[in-house]
Amino acid sequence: MISLGLRYFLEVARCGSVAGAAAAQHVAASAVSRQIAKLEDELGIALFERQARGMALSEAGRQLAAYANAAALEAERVATAIRQRSALGDVTIRLACTEGFAHRFLPQCMADFKQGHPEARFHLLVERPDEVNRLVLEGLSQLALRYTVAPDERLRTELQCRAPIYAIMCRHHPLAGRRSIGVRDLAQVPLSLGDPGTTVRDLFDAACANAGVHIEPAYVSNHSAAFLPMLPGSQIVALTGYLTLMGQPGGARLVAVPFSNPEMRQRSIQVVTLRGCTLPPLARDFLTLLAERLSVAPRAPDSERAAG
Repeated sequence: MISLGLRYFLEVARCGSVAGAAAAQHVAASAVSRQIAKLEDELGIALFERQARGMALSEAGRQLAAYANAAALEAERVATAIRQRSALGDVTIRLACTEGFAHRFLPQCMADFKQGHPEARFHLLVERPDEVNRLVLEGLSQLALRYTVAPDERLRTELQCRAPIYAIMCRHHPLAGRRSIGVRDLAQVPLSLGDPGTTVRDLFDAACANAGVHIEPAYVSNHSAAFLPMLPGSQIVALTGYLTLMGQPGGARLVAVPFSNPEMRQRSIQVVTLRGCTLPPLARDFLTLLAERLSVAPRAPDSERAAG
């Protein structure tokens, strides 16, 4: 990937003679001489000192050799990367997720995957649920993780597992010892909730409507983990799932109490791809890791299922 002149120049510098360089390159000595002469004419300076026992680099030649060797190494690095890309497919895994997956779960998965696949690169976009779907539909992301209560028929569900909503609170909270609670139990509790349009908020509002109770949250945010640091030592209750709780400061001082309301158990985690698209090998391997972490079996690619 470097020029013929530079390649012959480096060979003469290595061998110490035109004849040796010509033999190493399997060309005529005159071809090597012409390329060296052309380089010297272009630069306007002698690159070698012609000696009785061969050719030694001049000061200018040593300077050019340093550049040419660096260029050759970089060219080989690029060529190796291209060959790897050809063998592996796209080495950039493009992901989209809703905010709850971005706190710890996905970053830890990416870091662990890269230890075994150092060639892998990641591009992660964190968006609201409808935007996550759009990124996959428009081909901007290969894989998306989202919470949902219903599948999107435009997307292919690769993985799915239940993701119930829990009431997260301090271990010393009056409700912390309960085996389960209902939404009515939260009527007089300072409550932390996500914005309308999130699965947690929508299911909570549905559970309240079916229970005939109205609860106005004390804290609302589009960032589900924003108020979790406030929970230790307080009466606040936050509604979220286990993945959002992972790695949170003070997490050991918190408990997660399940809900008795069926609406709060209707949520699932889905990993989706675009229907009709085949994932590159690295992205498929990362999907396998996600399946292990979520403890679900990945679906076979369409081609494998058709063959079966």
